[in-house]
Amino acid sequence: MDINNPRPTADTVAEALIDEIRNGSIEYGTALPPERQLCERFATSRPTIRAALVKMQARGFASLETSKRPRAMKPSISSIFQTTGENLQDLLGRTNSHAYLEQVRQFIEVGAVRSAAQDATNLQVAHIHAALEQGFAALKDDIAFGKADAAFHRAIVSVVQNPIILELHDRFVYRLVASRPTAENQLERNQVSYEEHRQIYEAIAENDPQRAMAVMDTHLARSFRAGLSKPGVVALK
Repeated sequence: MDINNPRPTADTVAEALIDEIRNGSIEYGTALPPERQLCERFATSRPTIRAALVKMQARGFASLETSKRPRAMKPSISSIFQTTGENLQDLLGRTNSHAYLEQVRQFIEVGAVRSAAQDATNLQVAHIHAALEQGFAALKDDIAFGKADAAFHRAIVSVVQNPIILELHDRFVYRLVASRPTAENQLERNQVSYEEHRQIYEAIAENDPQRAMAVMDTHLARSFRAGLSKPGVVALK
């Protein structure tokens, strides 16, 4: 290898291609040049090109799909969090990632419900109430109640009007709700959640942020603990 002209790194290749996407030389949605062509252009190897494409995907500038040519993409909050979310479980393990996401959820929603109780408009309060009623109508249908549960919390988080927080909530909270274990006492569980939702709504409607935060904090902590599997019982001899 020429010491004075070292091969470009994956970062160098990624940055060059991203610049071309930004300036319009490569249009959003179009296929990126084939690997062979990129290897020749940058005088580097296929592994370097592939690593560069992965970096581009992580930054939201490329879509990598099996059996399809990589395509140039316009970055979005959703695309960036998608890549991040897919790596969390591998990095932290299933149990730890679930617990950490619940903790993030608690920070987001306790703060969001304070904002809702202080600042929600009449229209936003009506959306929260509609989601609450949706949950009441779905008490006997665990799947439908799960969706209504997520919609209720989303309506509260939406009050903050922060696209990053809302994307975090959409991407992870729906997954947490969807993955909750089926319970024999699902109606009872749903009734408990609904009653807590009702108390949260009332605190928001009455502009009581302290009570709203306290009920939300208790609600999320209980919900997480209820979702943990019960330890096995060892028979004593």
